[in-house]
Amino acid sequence: MSAVLRGTGAAPGSAVGRLVAARVGAPAARPDPVPPTDIPAALDTVARHMDDLAGALRTRGRAAEADIVEFAALIARDRELRDGAARQLAAGLAPIDALAEAVREFADVVAGFDDELLAERAVDVRDIGRQAEALLRGEDPTGGAPPGGAPAVLVGEELAAMDLLRGARPAAAVSERGGPTGDLAIVARSLGIPLVLGIPVAALAELAEDLILVDGEAGTVEANAGAGVRTIPAPRRVPGGGAGQAITRDGRRIRVRANVATVTDALAAGEAGSEGVGLLRTELPFLTEESGWPDEERHVAMLTPVLAAVPPGLVVVRTLDFTGDKRPPFLRDRRITLPGPDALTAQLRGVMRAASDTGVEVALLLPMVDHPRRIKHVRGLLADACASLGLLPPPLGAMVELPQVLNQVDDLAEHADFLSLGTNDLTSRLLGLSRDDPRLTPASAADPRVLDAIAQTIRAGHAHGRAVSLCGDAAADPAVLPHLVRLGCDAVSVAPTALAGVRAAVRSY
Repeated sequence: MSAVLRGTGAAPGSAVGRLVAARVGAPAARPDPVPPTDIPAALDTVARHMDDLAGALRTRGRAAEADIVEFAALIARDRELRDGAARQLAAGLAPIDALAEAVREFADVVAGFDDELLAERAVDVRDIGRQAEALLRGEDPTGGAPPGGAPAVLVGEELAAMDLLRGARPAAAVSERGGPTGDLAIVARSLGIPLVLGIPVAALAELAEDLILVDGEAGTVEANAGAGVRTIPAPRRVPGGGAGQAITRDGRRIRVRANVATVTDALAAGEAGSEGVGLLRTELPFLTEESGWPDEERHVAMLTPVLAAVPPGLVVVRTLDFTGDKRPPFLRDRRITLPGPDALTAQLRGVMRAASDTGVEVALLLPMVDHPRRIKHVRGLLADACASLGLLPPPLGAMVELPQVLNQVDDLAEHADFLSLGTNDLTSRLLGLSRDDPRLTPASAADPRVLDAIAQTIRAGHAHGRAVSLCGDAAADPAVLPHLVRLGCDAVSVAPTALAGVRAAVRSY
């Protein structure tokens, strides 16, 4: 075996610990074990565990992670999954085999959805199935602890985001399958857990008794028996990455801002010296909505605490984006997942009220814009909403993330106040890769087809005097950032943990 196993780094940082296999259970010590034939009871137990975990996460201010877990609870309660298990039981399969077959069929259906982001939730389906199967066997679905009190390096063939959220936080994680833009990687980066993808579990077997070093930036795993054990990954010190403006060597300023969704994110952005917020995701608190689109008061209540915690500077607030896997229960069977006029007006009023109450300067950003007429329509709604509140309308921008809008990007730049490139979706669609495909990494945005789209957007924006930004992990990738600087990108927006590194890189160009 090579001294160093090489995969794909998906969340930066490094940590030392011992391997712990996810969902390989020890005998469970629970007073009321699930009867071995009761599949619905096992799924109910998994759903309750997910509810409890989501509640604990939300109490700690981690709303984005709580939303992911709550969506998993909905999967555990899904009628189609349960009916599939009942059909397999009726066909004569043993309970564990019936559950496994039902999970396989349901996951295959989800993985086959045309919507690539929704198809990624097949990982969560299989995770729910593994937890329920462990309960049927009388095992602990969360796995054991590493020997000797060492920190855990969580390893599995297909880790799910929930594996990082339930139980004690691992020092690092290694997953054989998964992509750098999937939920697992997003949550790992949010929590500061180093993550490496693409290393087969079998290749790690010889390291089972050793302390190992996981480097989530280099994408490597290696034996490290002599190293000191760290229970928390040490932050990387980035020379030249201190707070302040990021100015290139030829004197051009590029604004470096944070992506946030929660109060915790907003506070972290401030601590890291962010120049305001480049993308505030508003849909995450509403992913468990059952009754319908949130009203104005709900928007005010959810957004005000986040705006109160943001660092000084402009805050770009994206309107509700329930596309892909971000689909609440009330939209599960609908194709249109962007708000209509009434629902959008409620959010526009809510955003402006929250901004007025907190004294924060905001701009509005529309996701999934497929035609310039959407900007024209929403501008009218925004003007009316602001007039009714006695406020001046803020800037209104458009996300460029659908390839079809590139043919009209000049017209779009004329009618929008600014443009923001959403490279996760744009890269996925231009390259024809699923968001969960291991080949789709932040560095994929350096593909000539994507760079041409970025350049086309920047040219159109600048021709009309519009600033063009890029929000997403690609902006922090060393294979992509130099191109953004060269092409004239005005601002980038990244995770709070990446701010120092991006500032330092910009200053070196």
